[in-house]
Amino acid sequence: MTNKEILAKMPVGEIVPKRILAAMKRKGLIYDYSWWGYLENCRFWYKEEWKGREISDYVMTYLFPKGNSPKEYDNHLGISREEIIKKFNGSWGEIEYLGCTFEIKYLSGCFAPYLIKTAPVTEKAVNRSMSLLGAIC
Repeated sequence: MTNKEILAKMPVGEIVPKRILAAMKRKGLIYDYSWWGYLENCRFWYKEEWKGREISDYVMTYLFPKGNSPKEYDNHLGISREEIIKKFNGSWGEIEYLGCTFEIKYLSGCFAPYLIKTAPVTEKAVNRSMSLLGAIC
């Protein structure tokens, strides 16, 4: 089966399988994913002045709608927070791949989000959650 066929049969709300995540990573739509299938974040460090003091902080990003995910984890850009969000189109929202739309969802008890399908709507939809032991219900 091709990725397009897999996505066509996948109901809305379903967690994206690792095969599709691998293709999205190659396209630059996501930074990385774990062995368990959740998304890994990409941190962009910046320095700003706040109340007369220089602070160092980061913006955490999972999705790259423009397909411009960095290939390496050297993300000390030295630009402001607003410029990071503008360049990479923010860390919240949705991405599109093969005619389907996806967004992140934190399942109960998870500290990292999974990627779920949100459109196009098919005849059925699911609402996934995570049990205390980590098995998908």
